Order: sequence, then C-alpha cells, then structure tokens
Amino acid sequence: MNKTTLNSSPEAPTPPKPIGRRAAAVRERERQRARQRMIRLASRGLLVVGVAALAAVLILAYRAAGPQKASSSPDMITKPAPDFTLKTTDGRDVSLSDFLGKKNVLLFFNEGYGCDPCWQQTAQLQKDQQTFAEMGVEVYAVMVDQPSLIKSEMTRWGLKTIPILVDQTTNVSKSYDALGGMHANKPDHKFVLISREGTILWAADYPTMRVDGDAVVKQVRTLVTSLQD
Repeated sequence: MNKTTLNSSPEAPTPPKPIGRRAAAVRERERQRARQRMIRLASRGLLVVGVAALAAVLILAYRAAGPQKASSSPDMITKPAPDFTLKTTDGRDVSLSDFLGKKNVLLFFNEGYGCDPCWQQTAQLQKDQQTFAEMGVEVYAVMVDQPSLIKSEMTRWGLKTIPILVDQTTNVSKSYDALGGMHANKPDHKFVLISREGTILWAADYPTMRVDGDAVVKQVRTLVTSLQD
C-alpha cells in the first residue's frame, strides 16, 4: 500500500496588523508631548543659567560700588556730637561723655538683626579693633533690636570683643540722623567718628550696605592724624 507523502511548506509569517488611525494618533500625541517636555527642560536650564549669570553681574556691581557710594552728612561735621547713654548687650552703661578728653569714638549704626552685611561689617570692625585702639579710637556698633536677638547674632558671627550698644527707643539713632534707608524705624549703614573733644569729624551713610574694612581704617587714621598736626 503506497503512502502518499504530503509536502508541507512552512507557514508564512502573519503580517502585522495595520495600526488604526486612533492608535497612530495616540502615538503621535505621545511623541509630541515628549518633544514638548524636552523643550521645557531645555528652556528651564537656559533660564537657570541666565539667572545665575545675572546674579553674578549684580554681585560684581555690588562689590564694585564699595565705599565710594557713601552719602555724607556735611551738616554734621565739626558740630558737637549729641551726648547719649546706652547699655551694651551685657548690661554695661556707656556714655559719650565718658570719653571726652580721653579717646575718639567710632559709632557704626546699622540694621542689626536680619542684615548679614551689617554683621559682616561688625565682624570686620572687631578684627580691626586693635588697629583702632592704637589710634586712640573706641569702636561701638549701635543697633535698635532686642538684646536677645542681638546676642543670638553675636554668637552666630563669633563676636566677643566688640561692644554693641542697644538703642531700642531709637532716640540716639535719630539724634545722629541715622534712621531710614531700607527701613524707616532702623538705622541704615552709617559711620560717625567723634573726636575726644566731642565734635563730629566724619559722618557717612553707605546705602550699598558694605564698606571695605581697610577704607574705614584709612579714613579714620587720616582724620585722627590730622588732629595731631
């Protein structure tokens, strides 16, 4: 009995089903969304770079402004300095009259709590205390905040030797025309140098909130030396 051999050929692969219009539209939308996400991310990156560049420019401009941007108070020069008595943060009374005939006094009125440039300046004055002392100058920062707030910042900035006078009533700051600037009820960034005779030698406000420490030392040295000539 003859067996008939059937030649079986391999089955042809099933062709992929055509993508429906709806599925194609969905995939196209997904591609578009992906492209949009990439564009947004790139834009954000450029924005961050742009902001950083702008900040760098502003910082350089701020630093370049330096001490030459002072607003002087010529009406105060050579006039008698208003007397005062204020307490330091450790409760010690300090009166301007205590220094008459003995030492010159440099007052630094500033915003105090919440103003990092003010504390940086105060820290610089502390570093220069010995230099000022050799010139016969006592240095005091003047702030209008609560003593507890001032003390917390003194700890934060490592201030141990420079005395800070507390002027909570703001009366002393007013008498030296130091209030105003960024805040009506706080001093701006003002230096006042008083001679041992009790007259004002120098009064300058710095809206830039920064003065190079060497520039302050130089200014004080020049004025104190002129008294000895």
